[in-house]
Amino acid sequence: MTSSQFILGWAAYLAGATGCLVSLIMITGRLPVRFRRLLCLTTAVLLYTPWWLTRGSDLLSPALLTMVYDGMTHGFETMTRAGLITAITAGSAALVAIILPVKKTGKDKKTNEQAPEPSGNRKQSKRQEPTC
Repeated sequence: MTSSQFILGWAAYLAGATGCLVSLIMITGRLPVRFRRLLCLTTAVLLYTPWWLTRGSDLLSPALLTMVYDGMTHGFETMTRAGLITAITAGSAALVAIILPVKKTGKDKKTNEQAPEPSGNRKQSKRQEPTC
Protein backbone atom coordinates (compact mmCIF):
# COMPACT_ATOMS: atom_id res chain seq x y z
CA MET A 1 0.00 0.00 0.00
CA THR A 2 1.46 3.33 -1.03
CA SER A 3 1.37 6.42 1.14
CA SER A 4 -1.14 8.15 -1.15
CA GLN A 5 -3.51 5.18 -0.84
CA PHE A 6 -3.07 5.24 2.93
CA ILE A 7 -3.92 8.96 3.03
CA LEU A 8 -7.00 8.36 0.86
CA GLY A 9 -8.05 5.59 3.24
CA TRP A 10 -7.70 7.96 6.18
CA ALA A 11 -9.73 10.61 4.34
CA ALA A 12 -12.53 8.13 3.69
CA TYR A 13 -12.44 6.95 7.32
CA LEU A 14 -12.51 10.51 8.69
CA ALA A 15 -15.42 11.43 6.43
CA GLY A 16 -17.37 8.38 7.61
CA ALA A 17 -16.49 8.99 11.28
CA THR A 18 -17.57 12.63 11.00
CA GLY A 19 -20.87 11.53 9.43
CA CYS A 20 -21.44 9.10 12.29
CA LEU A 21 -20.66 11.78 14.87
CA VAL A 22 -22.99 14.32 13.23
CA SER A 23 -25.72 11.68 13.13
CA LEU A 24 -25.18 10.96 16.82
CA ILE A 25 -25.43 14.66 17.65
CA MET A 26 -28.69 14.96 15.73
CA ILE A 27 -30.17 11.80 17.29
CA THR A 28 -29.31 12.81 20.86
CA GLY A 29 -30.70 16.33 20.53
CA ARG A 30 -33.44 15.84 23.12
CA LEU A 31 -31.36 14.07 25.76
CA PRO A 32 -30.11 15.91 28.85
CA VAL A 33 -27.09 18.10 28.14
CA ARG A 34 -24.64 16.26 30.39
CA PHE A 35 -25.53 12.83 29.00
CA ARG A 36 -25.43 14.07 25.40
CA ARG A 37 -22.02 15.69 25.94
CA LEU A 38 -20.69 12.52 27.57
CA LEU A 39 -21.91 10.39 24.68
CA CYS A 40 -20.60 12.69 21.96
CA LEU A 41 -17.17 13.33 23.51
CA THR A 42 -16.43 9.70 24.20
CA THR A 43 -17.60 8.72 20.71
CA ALA A 44 -15.42 11.41 19.13
CA VAL A 45 -12.40 10.26 21.11
CA LEU A 46 -12.99 6.62 20.22
CA LEU A 47 -13.35 7.42 16.53
CA TYR A 48 -10.51 9.94 16.11
CA THR A 49 -7.68 8.64 18.33
CA PRO A 50 -4.80 7.34 16.18
CA TRP A 51 -2.31 4.63 17.13
CA TRP A 52 0.60 2.82 15.46
CA LEU A 53 -0.48 0.20 12.96
CA THR A 54 2.12 -2.38 14.06
CA ARG A 55 5.17 -2.37 16.30
CA GLY A 56 7.98 -0.43 14.60
CA SER A 57 5.65 0.98 11.93
CA ASP A 58 5.55 4.63 10.96
CA LEU A 59 1.89 4.45 9.88
CA LEU A 60 -1.04 5.40 12.11
CA SER A 61 -4.51 3.89 12.14
CA PRO A 62 -7.61 4.44 14.30
CA ALA A 63 -6.85 3.04 17.76
CA LEU A 64 -10.26 1.43 18.17
CA LEU A 65 -9.98 -0.47 14.88
CA THR A 66 -6.37 -1.43 15.63
CA MET A 67 -7.44 -2.79 19.02
CA VAL A 68 -10.28 -4.84 17.53
CA TYR A 69 -8.12 -6.20 14.70
CA ASP A 70 -5.25 -7.13 17.03
CA GLY A 71 -7.66 -8.84 19.40
CA MET A 72 -9.26 -10.88 16.64
CA THR A 73 -6.05 -11.95 14.93
CA HIS A 74 -3.26 -12.05 17.53
CA GLY A 75 -5.02 -12.46 20.87
CA PHE A 76 -5.65 -10.52 24.03
CA GLU A 77 -2.03 -9.65 24.82
CA THR A 78 -1.59 -7.82 21.53
CA MET A 79 -4.97 -6.16 21.89
CA THR A 80 -3.85 -4.37 25.04
CA ARG A 81 -1.23 -2.47 23.01
CA ALA A 82 -3.89 -0.24 21.41
CA GLY A 83 -6.60 -0.98 23.97
CA LEU A 84 -4.77 0.78 26.79
CA ILE A 85 -4.51 4.08 24.95
CA THR A 86 -8.13 3.74 23.82
CA ALA A 87 -9.34 3.19 27.38
CA ILE A 88 -7.24 6.07 28.75
CA THR A 89 -8.48 8.58 26.17
CA ALA A 90 -12.12 7.48 26.46
CA GLY A 91 -11.93 7.70 30.25
CA SER A 92 -10.34 11.14 30.08
CA ALA A 93 -13.05 12.36 27.70
CA ALA A 94 -15.77 10.98 29.96
CA LEU A 95 -14.21 12.70 32.98
CA VAL A 96 -13.99 16.03 31.14
CA ALA A 97 -17.60 15.69 29.94
CA ILE A 98 -18.84 15.09 33.47
CA ILE A 99 -16.78 17.87 35.09
CA LEU A 100 -17.61 20.67 32.62
CA PRO A 101 -20.44 22.90 33.87
CA VAL A 102 -23.71 23.24 32.03
CA LYS A 103 -24.48 26.78 30.88
CA LYS A 104 -27.97 28.09 31.55
CA THR A 105 -29.96 28.76 28.43
CA GLY A 106 -31.98 31.89 27.75
CA LYS A 107 -35.19 30.11 28.74
CA ASP A 108 -33.82 29.27 32.19
CA LYS A 109 -32.75 32.86 32.81
CA LYS A 110 -36.18 34.21 31.88
CA THR A 111 -38.00 31.97 34.32
CA ASN A 112 -35.65 32.92 37.16
CA GLU A 113 -36.01 36.66 36.55
CA GLN A 114 -39.74 37.09 37.05
CA ALA A 115 -41.07 40.60 37.40
CA PRO A 116 -42.59 41.49 40.77
CA GLU A 117 -46.35 41.30 40.86
CA PRO A 118 -48.18 44.63 40.91
CA SER A 119 -49.92 45.61 44.08
CA GLY A 120 -53.66 45.19 44.22
CA ASN A 121 -56.19 42.43 44.43
CA ARG A 122 -56.24 41.59 40.75
CA LYS A 123 -53.41 39.53 39.25
CA GLN A 124 -52.21 40.79 35.92
CA SER A 125 -50.22 38.57 33.65
CA LYS A 126 -47.82 39.87 31.10
CA ARG A 127 -48.47 38.58 27.60
CA GLN A 128 -45.71 36.42 26.19
CA GLU A 129 -45.08 36.58 22.45
CA PRO A 130 -44.24 33.29 20.77
CA THR A 131 -40.63 32.81 19.78
CA CYS A 132 -39.09 30.64 17.12
